[in-house]
Amino acid sequence: MTRQLLLMRHAKSDWNGPGLGDKDRPLNARGKSTAPTIATWLFEHGLLPDLILCSSAVRTLQTLSLMMEQWESLRLTNPTLFLPKTRIEDKLYLASDSDILSLACSVANDSPIGDTYSLMVLGHNPGMEILASNLSETSIEMPTGAIAVLASNAAGNDWPQDWQHAKMWSLRGLVKPRELGRETN
Repeated sequence: MTRQLLLMRHAKSDWNGPGLGDKDRPLNARGKSTAPTIATWLFEHGLLPDLILCSSAVRTLQTLSLMMEQWESLRLTNPTLFLPKTRIEDKLYLASDSDILSLACSVANDSPIGDTYSLMVLGHNPGMEILASNLSETSIEMPTGAIAVLASNAAGNDWPQDWQHAKMWSLRGLVKPRELGRETN
């Protein structure tokens, strides 16, 4: 089975909270509607991850929570739906592309999660955008709520050993909330 890497930027955050530090910024109304929409899209396209690595910033945690709530809701009519495992990683807060890659590679190759075929990293720009562009060897713009879907071209069923090797990943899709036609503004 092909290994899949989903790189997602958090949903739209609120910049109006006086006195809030960057890490404490919550989602705005648009972000709160985007997260469930993206969760539904992932479900409809058979792209639910096995494991989600999530930054510890409030906006990423809220994005994750709203997505998990949507999947819980979908499970009521789809009882075979398995919810992803989650892992909060402080190192992902404003991480560089190389730091995101290093953490994802380390976690994916960790023996306790060897059955993870689909890994999602939920984080921030510019790291997510740069990493998606580098791995896919194409210029990618990732507005808030966007997801880049990458598949491994490694031989066999294992995660690739060298995640930065040219042609190791194929871009299978790039989804932006506005393209789904369910978001305003």
